[in-house]
Amino acid sequence: MPPATCDPRSRRAAHPRTRRLVRVGLYPRWPTLRESDHLQTYVAAQPGWHIALRSSDYASGGTLKRPGLQRVLAAARSGVIDVLVVNHLYSLSRKTQHLAFVLNELTSRGVRVVSAADPALDTETAHGLFLVRVVSAVAEIEQTGALADRRDRRRHDQQSADESPLAG
Repeated sequence: MPPATCDPRSRRAAHPRTRRLVRVGLYPRWPTLRESDHLQTYVAAQPGWHIALRSSDYASGGTLKRPGLQRVLAAARSGVIDVLVVNHLYSLSRKTQHLAFVLNELTSRGVRVVSAADPALDTETAHGLFLVRVVSAVAEIEQTGALADRRDRRRHDQQSADESPLAG
């Protein structure tokens, strides 16, 4: 059997004219100039990738009712993008259930999701998809813990104010 480099199909795939252009969507949730530059640099380093969609939001990751995220999902449904690049996965959602919905919506339409900050978090591989789910679960645990801490602090502050001899 000849080596793989002798296979005419491999030469055809390596030829720049036959290489498929990959349409990329960028989604920074709270975009800063530094983050936008980082995402663009990441895409520029990938052969054959070009930016087809830029969408962002200045909204909480706790809801899916964000215009920028909805534009991304609509682009996936209509086949406008092949890859979605985010800086961090929690840009898509901080809730595991929401993140699972968004990832399912994107991947079921053939859209690969990649984190520019951590390229191992890539839905194209089983290992990457596993890591994505684990990271999202940890993010939700952290958010739940932070909310509980704030609630406890408010309760403590309220009790302290009620017990104060100066309280009116």
